[in-house]
Amino acid sequence: MPKYRYKQRLKEILASGKKVNSLTRYLLLETGYSYEKAIKGLEPFVSEWEERAKYIEEAKTTDIGYSEEYDYDLWARSVLYCVMKHAPEEEQGKFSDRITYADQRFKNATDECSLCNNHVDNPDKEIHWWLFRVNKE
Repeated sequence: MPKYRYKQRLKEILASGKKVNSLTRYLLLETGYSYEKAIKGLEPFVSEWEERAKYIEEAKTTDIGYSEEYDYDLWARSVLYCVMKHAPEEEQGKFSDRITYADQRFKNATDECSLCNNHVDNPDKEIHWWLFRVNKE
């Protein structure tokens, strides 16, 4: 659906009196999510990162290594980073412990490296730290 239609749908949602916060607005306009999916907020993104971190933690290097599967795992964290920028502080606070825990599990299962996975244009190693990590051997 073209972005114009996303904007029109957002206008209809607002006219109906439904609540739209900054993250919901972002998800409606930039991803084309339905209102029902967008109002779930950070939950699905945090849950996905938790699942990916657990998978990385439990997987053997030979299972994922530098494969597309590992790229997919990192993509979940990149998407979470992106949506976090649009989430209200209150919602971010609600999930901060879960994100921190998943991040720590991921860090414990991986080693820092100088090469990065390119899910973000011109990634900054301080900001996009997960892109500069590989599975422990």
